[in-house]
Amino acid sequence: MRKGSDIIGKPIVAYDTGERFSRVKDLIFDQASNRLLAFMLEEAGWFTSARVLLLQDVQAIGADALIAPSATSVIKANQVAEVKQILERHNVLKGTYIMTLDGRNLGQMVDLYFDEKTGLIDGYEVSGGMFSDAYSGRSFVPAPRTLKIGEDVAFVPSDVADLMEEQVGGIKAAMQTVSDKVQTAAQTTGETLQDATTEAGQRLQKTRQAATASLTNAVVDEREQRAFVLGKAAQDEVIMPDGALLIAPGQMITASTVDVAQQTGVLDQLYRAAGGKVSQRAGEKLQLVAQDAGDRLHTNAAKAGESLQEMKRSAAQRITNGMIDPAQQKAFTIGKTAQWTVAAPHRTPLVLGGQRVTLAIAEAAEHWGVLDDLYRATGGRLTTELAQQANGVMASRAVEQAKGLRVVQTVRNREGLIVAAPGQIVTDTVINRAKTHHQERALLDAVGLTTGEAIRSITDSRLTLAGDRLNTTTQDMGAQVSHGTEQIRTSARNLLSQIKETATELQERSAHTLEEQRIRGALGRPVTRVILDPYDNVILNVGELITHQAIDSARRAGILDALLNSVYTQSPQFSKEELRAPEAGSAALKPLPPKM
Repeated sequence: MRKGSDIIGKPIVAYDTGERFSRVKDLIFDQASNRLLAFMLEEAGWFTSARVLLLQDVQAIGADALIAPSATSVIKANQVAEVKQILERHNVLKGTYIMTLDGRNLGQMVDLYFDEKTGLIDGYEVSGGMFSDAYSGRSFVPAPRTLKIGEDVAFVPSDVADLMEEQVGGIKAAMQTVSDKVQTAAQTTGETLQDATTEAGQRLQKTRQAATASLTNAVVDEREQRAFVLGKAAQDEVIMPDGALLIAPGQMITASTVDVAQQTGVLDQLYRAAGGKVSQRAGEKLQLVAQDAGDRLHTNAAKAGESLQEMKRSAAQRITNGMIDPAQQKAFTIGKTAQWTVAAPHRTPLVLGGQRVTLAIAEAAEHWGVLDDLYRATGGRLTTELAQQANGVMASRAVEQAKGLRVVQTVRNREGLIVAAPGQIVTDTVINRAKTHHQERALLDAVGLTTGEAIRSITDSRLTLAGDRLNTTTQDMGAQVSHGTEQIRTSARNLLSQIKETATELQERSAHTLEEQRIRGALGRPVTRVILDPYDNVILNVGELITHQAIDSARRAGILDALLNSVYTQSPQFSKEELRAPEAGSAALKPLPPKM
């Protein structure tokens, strides 16, 4: 619904030309049918000389303007009999007192609420009257089927006052009779449900962080991480497990910061915040191994790296899409600034860190399957979304508790339409309207109920009416939450196990390749010490050359590492006499005769 005073003064724009040709001066209301008929234009005169725009000719009522098909949609008031009669009677709503037929004063009319499509009046905002103490001296009078307007007073049926009474009965009356013990149990149940939801989100976050840390440490040694970050400026904030800020974007990383990060288990986060690229380091290591091991190992390592990266991407994407609809991710990112660069699978950047996300960028990210990356880069948080979803679900279930209570503040949807007006008693119609526009939580707030209180109210009533049944239901709910948490934990463990297995396999391949490289470098070189097997048999003596047989013997004896550490690596020095053959070469130059 719309509020009358919100419409007055708004410009009227022609759809065909886009021209703003007038403004709304007043609303024309028919008391017989209890509906809004038309809008009087600002530059118009009065009575039959007025120019009006009929409600049925309005294309849209927006937050900033009314849209008419064209300027020719405006007509003279005397062209419509209903409008002409209303203006001739000169009925003025503002300032009129509303009274019931049995003489109860409901207050002085200051505004009205109407349905923007049908024009039907939903109610009136009044000042003073018997319900003025409800909030700030204003109240809401629900519109009756008929309203008899006189010169000073408008009369409404007596039952209108009854509709303005805040209802306390039924479930709410039953809640008041609940014993302290039952209330305590109900409160504990509600808090347990909320705590379980929060804990599930926190455990999911911790599991993801642990998996990321393990992967980082498997690829980049902690000493290398420390050396990399020291003296660099942080590109992103790093939060410690207790929620405290370790470092903010732009701050220089000092040795003390590195020590705290390592002690609190967030060194890997600091490494990435300083610009460290785990995937890049993994690629560099794999590339070095591949160069030493030949083309075949290079191909296998590249495939392993791609598989590991794809596994990480797939897991992150499934988690994000499972909690947040891709359409919501896309809407969230548009207009926001990316905190870091997001690239397509072929490594072409879609958006750079610090760049604002446009619709085209969001659509490109969706096309290349990296929308979840873009969502996180623009500040999307899974734990926040989880809490909002849990709160939204609970609010949707608890909104019925607002029925019969008085609204103390305006509830609007995102487009500005009024869902509930101040002073209005919440009815089924208001609740359905709140559900339609997804404003259940706002409606609970408007009647002074928090989601937790409403949930506890429901629990109270069910305990009163059902006794032990609630205890069984609570256990089932706990089991479901526990089962859901265990599923999250199991999935995270499987992901971490796969990552560890892949990292271990890569390390083993690297160790084998390095050993083969050392053996090739040792063959044919002398040893610098005596090589003995476990039974003190001499495999090689000092100065003897390393042969394939010596390598095999040392490997069987378990002392291959000792042999490879004893290789003489310097170039041998020989005198010319040791190098000279016993006779001159047949192709050598003949010596010159001595000078006289």
